[in-house]
Amino acid sequence: MTMTPQSAFQTLIVPDSAAAAHETAERFVELVRERGLIGEGADAPRGEVHIAVSGGSVATSVVPAMVAAGESAGVDWSRVHVWFADERFAPRGHEDRNAVPIVQALREASGFDRANLHTTLTSDMIGIDVAEAARAYEQELSETVAALDLVLLGTGPDGHTASLFPGHPLVTTPPPGRSVVEILDSPKPPPQRVTLTLEAIRASGAVWAIVTGDDKADAVATASRADVADSDSPLAAALRSPGRAPDEIAGSRLLIVDERAASPREG
Repeated sequence: MTMTPQSAFQTLIVPDSAAAAHETAERFVELVRERGLIGEGADAPRGEVHIAVSGGSVATSVVPAMVAAGESAGVDWSRVHVWFADERFAPRGHEDRNAVPIVQALREASGFDRANLHTTLTSDMIGIDVAEAARAYEQELSETVAALDLVLLGTGPDGHTASLFPGHPLVTTPPPGRSVVEILDSPKPPPQRVTLTLEAIRASGAVWAIVTGDDKADAVATASRADVADSDSPLAAALRSPGRAPDEIAGSRLLIVDERAASPREG
C-alpha cells in the first residue's frame, strides 16, 4: 500500500478493487472500535455511529466487505446508523435505488436495527415529489444527528460524487445552510435524485472515497491536482474541508484507489 499526501486529503494506493474494499472495511472496524462498539466497550453507553453510503461499487462491494469485517470483529450493529450520500428518486425496491444492495448487505449484519437504516421517500408514494423527499430527508438527518461520523463515496469517470456533478449549480453555487437537496437534471440517469450537499459532507467526521478501475483514472488525476476547482472535480471538493486546520482532519480525508485508477491513461 502506498500513501500519498495531497493538499487536503491523503491518497492510498492498493493493488486492486478487492484490496480497496478490504482496506475500507478494516478502517471501518477501527473507527467503530474507537467508539466502543466492539468487545467490552460495546457494553458502555458511548453513543452510536452514523455513516452515509453511496451507490455503485461502494454499495455492491465495499459495504458487504465492511459487514463481513464487522461480523468477524463483533461490531454492535444495533448502534450503527446507515444513511445515503445520494439516492435515486425511484419506486421502492427498484433496481435504480442505492438502497437495494445496501438492504441486502445489511441482512448479514447480526443485530442491525432496521429502524437505523435511513432511506429516502420513494417516487411511488402518493403526493411526494423529489423536492419533498429531499426536505423530509434533511429534516430526519438534522433531528437525528448533528454531523455524520463517516461518508463513503465513489466517483464516476466524469469526477462526480454522490449526485454532485462537475459544473452543476449544486457545486458551483452550493445552497448555503442545506444538508440535503434535490437534483432535477442529473447528467446521468435517472435525472431526479436526492443528495447530500458539499456542506454536509465536509461537516462529517471522516470522508473516504473509494475509486477503482482504469475508467476512473482521469477523475483521480484531476482530483489530485492541488489547484483543481471544486466545479471541475466534485470528488476533490468533497474531500476538502475549508476552514478546518490540517491537524483537525489529519487521516480523516482519504482517497483509496487501486493501481488501475491511480495510473493516468495514455492518449
